[in-house]
Amino acid sequence: MAGTLQIMPIGGLGEVGRNMTLVSWGAEHVVVDCGVGFPRGSDRGGGIEQLLPDAEVVDRRPIAAVLLTHGHDDHIAALPHLIRSGAPIGRIVTLPFTAALVRAKIGEIEDLPLPPIVTVQPGQVVTTGAFGVEFVRVAHSIPDAAALILSTPVGRVVFSGDYKLDTTQDNPRRRADRKRLGAVGRDGVLALLGDSTNAPKSGRTGSEESTVQPIADVVADAPGRVILSSFASNVDRVDHAFRAADATRRQVTVLGRSMRRNVEIADRLDEMRLPARPTIPPRGLSGARPRGSLVVCTGSQAEQFSVLARAGRGEHPHLHVSGHDTVVFATRPVPGNEPAVEELQASLRARGARIVTHLDAPIHVSGHARADEVEELIDLLRPRFVIPVHGESDMQEAHARIAVARGGLGRSDVVLARNGDVIELTRDAATIVEHRTVRVIAADGDGRVIDEP
Repeated sequence: MAGTLQIMPIGGLGEVGRNMTLVSWGAEHVVVDCGVGFPRGSDRGGGIEQLLPDAEVVDRRPIAAVLLTHGHDDHIAALPHLIRSGAPIGRIVTLPFTAALVRAKIGEIEDLPLPPIVTVQPGQVVTTGAFGVEFVRVAHSIPDAAALILSTPVGRVVFSGDYKLDTTQDNPRRRADRKRLGAVGRDGVLALLGDSTNAPKSGRTGSEESTVQPIADVVADAPGRVILSSFASNVDRVDHAFRAADATRRQVTVLGRSMRRNVEIADRLDEMRLPARPTIPPRGLSGARPRGSLVVCTGSQAEQFSVLARAGRGEHPHLHVSGHDTVVFATRPVPGNEPAVEELQASLRARGARIVTHLDAPIHVSGHARADEVEELIDLLRPRFVIPVHGESDMQEAHARIAVARGGLGRSDVVLARNGDVIELTRDAATIVEHRTVRVIAADGDGRVIDEP
């Protein structure tokens, strides 16, 4: 109804991934993020590679804008599903690196219309109907990560996105803008929808810069070829691998469609430094000197059709794993994905490879805030209400405890919601007024629905 602000998480609560939230003021609607989740355990197989949010809940209502906090798949990769649902989308608004990823992803899909993309810079305010939005830089494991400051008729609502409050990185574009976040807090914040992923963990999350030397050491110590696998979107981790290759005079091969695409985008936008030495094309791997070669590829999460998973099964046409290889998993398994990753590592060991993970060397650091940073963000923003999002239920509950015990909020000022809850916000109250059924949709690697319940 007119005059009422409603927020409905469609995905991302009680789980890690599938982040999507509908924000409504009367007949005006915006969507914040639109991402996929990844199957676990018994959900894997049968061609299922993605889990989609239930776009039908939007019910083809016109969406004035889709606002994207950053370019990870659990925040952008369900956009094709939303477009196919038939909901008219006025425009997509985001920062440059995320915009480039969206253009590339949707451009790969035939006959899928791309809504207009408005590329903004941090600090720039875009107005869409009753809403205004400003993007504020935060630190994460991808360029152009941002918190969203959504101005509404009843007050500012902040979506933290995936964040940590690191201000130490060499590249100023990777640092959290604590000064601006503090200014927003002084101007008044009605509600914070904050990342809960690492809320149960004490202390602060380390800087991405802390992985530079450990990766260099692992590469330098490897007696033969190095195969380093990471999220394709973790541009900084890939950049660290390129630096290590330069330091050890290794030539690089980049394998995996998404990895090659993201490296090209990062190079074009000056977000990465390419290797100094000529790269080795995939077909040239068989003739490359092992001690002089470093392969960067997808598959750190054991995705069924990724480069590393295919190599583990002996199915990749160019990457043949042997006793010459050190395989570096430069990310931690996504929660719940540990069995699949362990199975992949076992298959690589069976082919003679040496495996290096975050348990062997500090080659991974999380992109999510721990408890002290969760408290600090609440202190900077001073929200009237806190709504823990982006995390499983225990993570949301840990976030709620921090807000009450350390953030000074009353228990009634923290809303523990589920996917499908409709949260009504006024200047004085945050109340769950309705619950709608939302489904988890199984899809293949291109985001096409496999089966409908």
